[in-house]
Amino acid sequence: MEILLLLKIALLCFSLLVALCKAAKDQSNKSKEPVPRKPSGKVSHSYRTDPKNRALQADLLILLKGDVPAAKRLLLQQRRKKPGQSDNWYLEKVIYDLERDRR
Repeated sequence: MEILLLLKIALLCFSLLVALCKAAKDQSNKSKEPVPRKPSGKVSHSYRTDPKNRALQADLLILLKGDVPAAKRLLLQQRRKKPGQSDNWYLEKVIYDLERDRR
């Protein structure tokens, strides 16, 4: 009788453990962000579509008074200088450098 009760308790504990592990795995899969890739010279898809990138692009063009070739040149220069960063990082870095140099 006691053995059956112990077996039932063990089975319940095992079932609970499996359910918790599955829930934790599902939660961790949802919260994982993709690992940023190193730039291959081409602009990533998120660079054009990410709303934060769009706002940063607009800020950069305002600073450069609409000079798109200069913006592209500065971004490319940063990509070559510091490869492997995110698109937002490059935009923020170029904007920061421009603002710093204008002080």
